[in-house]
Amino acid sequence: MSVYRRWFCQCSGKPQELIYDQVLDEEIPGEPVCERCGASPSSDPKHTISFRDEDDYDG
Repeated sequence: MSVYRRWFCQCSGKPQELIYDQVLDEEIPGEPVCERCGASPSSDPKHTISFRDEDDYDG
């Protein structure tokens, strides 16, 4: 079992899942970024970023 963190931005008034930014090195994923306002977990001046942890337990 592992836990997967899903990031959301509420700049539009409703939670919208962030997409991960592409980095040159494919093995290291980039930081999730909001397509609409550009906010990310490390740069969130309006405090619109939230997350939800989900596990992928099969059983």
